[in-house]
Amino acid sequence: MANAGKKHGGKEPCRELGAAGRLTGTAARQSRLAAWLTTPAGCRLLAAQRPLVRETVRRFHGDSLLWIGATADLVDTTDQCMVRARICTAQSHVPPRAFVAKPTPGVDIVAADPTELPFASASVDGVVLCHALDVAADRRATLREAARILKSGGRLAVVGFNPLSMWFLTKPLPAFRELRPVSVPRLSEWLTVLGLARETRPVYLNYRAALPTALEGGWWQSASAWLNRVQPPFGGAYILVATKEGRAFLYQGHDQRHGRRELAPVVMPNATRQADSAQ
Repeated sequence: MANAGKKHGGKEPCRELGAAGRLTGTAARQSRLAAWLTTPAGCRLLAAQRPLVRETVRRFHGDSLLWIGATADLVDTTDQCMVRARICTAQSHVPPRAFVAKPTPGVDIVAADPTELPFASASVDGVVLCHALDVAADRRATLREAARILKSGGRLAVVGFNPLSMWFLTKPLPAFRELRPVSVPRLSEWLTVLGLARETRPVYLNYRAALPTALEGGWWQSASAWLNRVQPPFGGAYILVATKEGRAFLYQGHDQRHGRRELAPVVMPNATRQADSAQ
């Protein structure tokens, strides 16, 4: 699917420079989103996501967990998950040290393209896509790679913006103008094709979407608490967890055209550094 897009110009490069030397494509989306997350509205979103993401990944267990995010925010929420090795990927166009402003103890940083991860198939016990699909140049290829490296029974957590929400009110904002969020129904279809089944209902949060407004007054706070309790499917963001069930058909057209990549198993922390140095 993704390879057909390449032939017809459907997939954009991860990094492009405009006429004035400015970043475009995935790099531009990442930069704008990272800048917005430092605003009061962005900080509120991170504060709402933090306990939910921590509770979600706390149930992950095994040898390794891979974090693929638009930014390095919330990587520290993996500190309680039951895995031996925690790896965070930085986009290949971003130096790993620049991607993480403050290193997280116990987390290895690996420079990698999310659509061509340098890890062997069925070598990772858990994957977290934290707003990675929102900024991805090829959303299906990113999701397909996550499914490829997952072991059978491994868990995938997706954190993303919900286009079926008040998104249309925030879409004109520069930080969100070029984002490409995936709705939960569409994401569920893609996961089914890749052999992953949703564990539970998705969790919705931030019903104001990305509006730069603060809830003041008892009525607004009561309404917000009611929405978070009832969980109607139009929250501004969502967290969805799926489990890989057996085998699925994963199209490997890239390997057929360009030859097979040398892939590293993800078992112990040192393996991630070896994979990074081999790039």
